[in-house]
Amino acid sequence: MEIDENNAYRITERLSFPRLIGTEGEKKAIEIVIDEFQKAGYKVIREEFETSFFNWILARFIFLPLSAILILAAYLLMISPISSIFLSISLLLVGMYATRFSGSGEEPRGKKYITENIYGKLISPDAKLDVLYMAHWDSKSQTFSSLLRIIIFIIAIFGALILSLLNIIGGIISLTGNLDPNYYWAVLISSIVVGIIASLNVFNKTGNESPGALDNAASVGVMLELARYFKANPPTHINLTFISTGSEELNLGGANAFIRNHKNELDPVRTYFINFDGIGGKGIIRLITSYGFPKKSSSDKLNTLFLDVAKELGIVCKSIWLPVGAWSDYMPVIKAGFEACWLASQGSMLNVHRASDNMETISKTGLKNALLLNIGVIEKLDSEFS
Repeated sequence: MEIDENNAYRITERLSFPRLIGTEGEKKAIEIVIDEFQKAGYKVIREEFETSFFNWILARFIFLPLSAILILAAYLLMISPISSIFLSISLLLVGMYATRFSGSGEEPRGKKYITENIYGKLISPDAKLDVLYMAHWDSKSQTFSSLLRIIIFIIAIFGALILSLLNIIGGIISLTGNLDPNYYWAVLISSIVVGIIASLNVFNKTGNESPGALDNAASVGVMLELARYFKANPPTHINLTFISTGSEELNLGGANAFIRNHKNELDPVRTYFINFDGIGGKGIIRLITSYGFPKKSSSDKLNTLFLDVAKELGIVCKSIWLPVGAWSDYMPVIKAGFEACWLASQGSMLNVHRASDNMETISKTGLKNALLLNIGVIEKLDSEFS
């Protein structure tokens, strides 16, 4: 059986409508994903879990108190250097944690919703590895584009980290001598500017206006086409699991729930996760190899494999570090101790979470390249045991 990017495109088109958790679109999306798994020949496994909007409400408002602390620390620089140093150290720790925040993994708070993960398994009788594909089926819209949100987060968090260090240095100088007033005013004014930019995130409301073609219908289409292909062309030494997660857009809820339920069934030494989020667009393929600050690496083995196979196939695939401002299902997986990688399309952040994230953002060439790249990677992994 040959790979068919037209089938991936058809699934993408079928799933491209607003499907926020708690709406009628959510129910319709679940039915479509189940139907497509069955068409691919799989016994569908459904696992419900609770989720909520708490994390995104927190993400909107958390910068208000943090901005106030940043400005207060700068204000206290000459008046009470010790207090300024203490507040700045606290902000440093919070800022570094924020760059690696990957969904709380805790019980949802406030109003709760029941949603689900949907998946199918392809078991090998001589399995030496487990490879799990992930692609979330839910969508959302936001007031700001993802690109603007990332810019705000980078300015807010890295600005706060830099200014906190300057506060600590200034505080030490104040305790041991005289601090130059120009240094004080520069730090204070910069803190006010960064605080105002950070606080803009309070206006970034969550809605249900995006068709979510690139985020993340196309990824589901690619994953399900791979499931169909490998059903007819199964690897000899690899168990394959294809997971369409729910509530990625709220709190990475599906990934957290799956890891919570199945972590003890999987051996980190022989298990790899491949996450699709924003794949199938018109841009080149981007491989997110690390995130956060300091950098948190994903999987050296998978990253090397994808880049090598892309080179062999003549597919342009480039690695990228994502410092902060965007999250995806592979983060809870890495946090749990498994190797994982994340594939996306360059330029995907321009339309993601917008009404403009429609079928015009999808490329059949992009879908085909993603399919061929993953088949090549699975074949190479499988050949290691031949």
